[in-house]
Amino acid sequence: MPGRKGWLGRVVGDFIRRLRQYDVMMMAAGIAFYWLLGIIPLLLLGSSIVGYVLGSSARGVDEVMIMLRRLIPAATGRDVELFLRSIVESRYVTGALGIGFLLWVGIGVFDAITSSLTTLSGERETRSYLRRKLVAFVMLATAGLLFVAALIGGWVLAAWPEIEALIGARVVLPPFITAPGFPRFATSGLLACLLAIVYRVAPVRAIRWPWAIAGASVAAVFWFEARVLFNMYLMHYARYNLFYGILGGFIGLVLWVFYTAIILLLGGLLADVLDRAARPPGGRA
Repeated sequence: MPGRKGWLGRVVGDFIRRLRQYDVMMMAAGIAFYWLLGIIPLLLLGSSIVGYVLGSSARGVDEVMIMLRRLIPAATGRDVELFLRSIVESRYVTGALGIGFLLWVGIGVFDAITSSLTTLSGERETRSYLRRKLVAFVMLATAGLLFVAALIGGWVLAAWPEIEALIGARVVLPPFITAPGFPRFATSGLLACLLAIVYRVAPVRAIRWPWAIAGASVAAVFWFEARVLFNMYLMHYARYNLFYGILGGFIGLVLWVFYTAIILLLGGLLADVLDRAARPPGGRA
């Protein structure tokens, strides 16, 4: 018990010390800026790829917007969704040059995350420019694969009656899978998987998998609960539309992206602190 209390004290002390040492809010603001700068290119890239797979650009846009609704609070309003949908539907990606530009913008988003997590770990960036871009591309590709996995899972659930008819047997799914709120929980689970990979590969000093998963799990839980609370805040307390008019929904979106970036950084910081605390005294550097 004393040893466990000592370990917990080191973790809490190191976590608080680094919160005081680094400006997490400023880092989160930088990440949020890149995310807002890259949201349109990322939506265009996602809708283009999904539309190509489905053979319909309109269906590709619909699937991407369904996934977007699971990531942002519903109280941000339909104005945001309609605005983003109109932009995505009115622009098409053609040729390798267009795909390359969208990939470059998406890589920049994850490059900002990589830089911030490295700084929070107390290390100095020693990787080359190309290697940093490669790491960011791996994280972007992972996010894309998890996005595709979420889409396939949704399609399978929607087509489950037809699948049962095809195989000629009735297979009863667990109740939690068929519950209306399951897509939200599944999105949080996929987010935890993505964050675990980000925390593992993004900092210059690799975090071991158990602690990367621990930090990602805590961040995903906080993200899910923060989304619920922020949605309630927007619906019952905040009145951005009274001050900003039709831009009120976009103000809520900007704040949500900023809060998401804070949760991402705090989860990465927790993972690094846990990893260092679990190392032997001679290997914590």
